[in-house]
Amino acid sequence: MLSDFHVHSKFSADSDENLENIINKAISLNMKDICITDHQDWYWPVPGESFDIDTDSYFNELNILKDKYSSKINLHIGVELGITCDNYKKNADFLQSYPFEYIIGSCHIVDNMDPYYTDFWKNRQDRDAFELYFKTLLEGLLEFSQIDTLGHLDYVVRYSPNKDSNYSPRDYQDVIDEILKFIIEKDIKLEINTSNLSKGFDFFNPHTDIIKRYKELGGKYVTLGSDAHKAKYIGYGFDKAYEIANSFDLKIFTL
Repeated sequence: MLSDFHVHSKFSADSDENLENIINKAISLNMKDICITDHQDWYWPVPGESFDIDTDSYFNELNILKDKYSSKINLHIGVELGITCDNYKKNADFLQSYPFEYIIGSCHIVDNMDPYYTDFWKNRQDRDAFELYFKTLLEGLLEFSQIDTLGHLDYVVRYSPNKDSNYSPRDYQDVIDEILKFIIEKDIKLEINTSNLSKGFDFFNPHTDIIKRYKELGGKYVTLGSDAHKAKYIGYGFDKAYEIANSFDLKIFTL
């Protein structure tokens, strides 16, 4: 089984999964590596919620488990960093303070709200929302690019009330091309995030058309991540992700 490089645990505000459940699930799938990548998103806009990791505890617990399971699996300490124009300095300082092995860069906050919440979609059409998301992601990347992979590039589509019925990557080709050219230039990998498959979609994040375009523009490496917030979803859909990567002759990156 291919290794999973996007997994969340109790250290993320949106998960309560036990770390050893995650590790044992990965071992049961015969994974060589598992990387925990809990959320760090500064300036979270929802009152009463926080996506700040207790980073010292995170490293302490994961390092103990690294040693405990070293004969069975390689456990890596990663992070999923939220990227916005106003947090690039916080992100840079954060990465200098802790020795993360792997960094996912993702955009969650758009116009001071996560598209996960229904409030984001009030008085907003899909076309405008999707375009705003891609432009916000690009603006954030231009400010901060100290990442290993770009996570769930078209994340916004997951939460549209209309799902993907109004979505075609070709409608946003110009800005998507700018994003892809930028990550290729910066040697940032493109993540194939399989979470969509467990939510009823028939494509990954990003859409297959975007993965194809990444290859056409010169992209070479992808990473695989389930974005699992529960252990049972670790490695979900990886057989299909492998087929897609292989069909475009893209190499799957591991540590």
